[in-house]
Amino acid sequence: MAWEQAEFVKAAAALGAGLSIGFGAIGAAIGEGYAAGEANSALSRRPRFSGNILTTMLVGQAVAESAGIFALVVAVLLMFLGTEGKPILSGWAFIGAGLSMGLSAIGAGIGSGFPTASACHGMVRQPAVSGNLMTLMLIGSGVAQSPAIYGMLVAFLLIFKSYGTAITLPAITSVVGAGIAAGAAGIGPGLGSGLAAGPAVESVARHPEVGPLMTRIMLVGQAVSQSTAVYGLVVALLLIIGVK
Repeated sequence: MAWEQAEFVKAAAALGAGLSIGFGAIGAAIGEGYAAGEANSALSRRPRFSGNILTTMLVGQAVAESAGIFALVVAVLLMFLGTEGKPILSGWAFIGAGLSMGLSAIGAGIGSGFPTASACHGMVRQPAVSGNLMTLMLIGSGVAQSPAIYGMLVAFLLIFKSYGTAITLPAITSVVGAGIAAGAAGIGPGLGSGLAAGPAVESVARHPEVGPLMTRIMLVGQAVSQSTAVYGLVVALLLIIGVK
């Protein structure tokens, strides 16, 4: 029985690692690819601005990559974490951690690509405000990454929490459910925040004088969009706290 328990926990850690980076890489890759495609489109209109466009694209892609890096960190942690002596419930928690990090990174990665694309097009239209566009892009993309940070937080809590040896169905569903709550609840807010940031950057490129107003409107819209990710985080924390 001891051998079976150790094997299950080790296998669950491997599965959690796969879920984390497998789902986590989806959003980052799509967001980066979308940004690159729109950068090429912008470059075809004004080739002489290739330097600014390339820099903006790479910076935006780096932000979108953050969610994938978070997922990689959790995956590596699960792969090399010592599982000796861990109770069976820890194995289920590892699966929940993978779901939390992997799913939450999907929306964050994709959402970060929208403001980057708009910034590349905006720099072609208004080269004089490239700095303002870059700043607004970074703010919008950074907010879009928030759900991935929540997912990583829940993943760490699930991984490092001490669990008892008693195994109950409510405890199992609580640790897995916590991962689903934080992960799935982060997909929409990440996408929504990116959808709010993209047009804001585009508007500043068209009318630079409305930059402060667009920034405020963007942040308010993103805050409302992020509220559902916070709900998922709260539910996940309550589920984790309830497990003894």
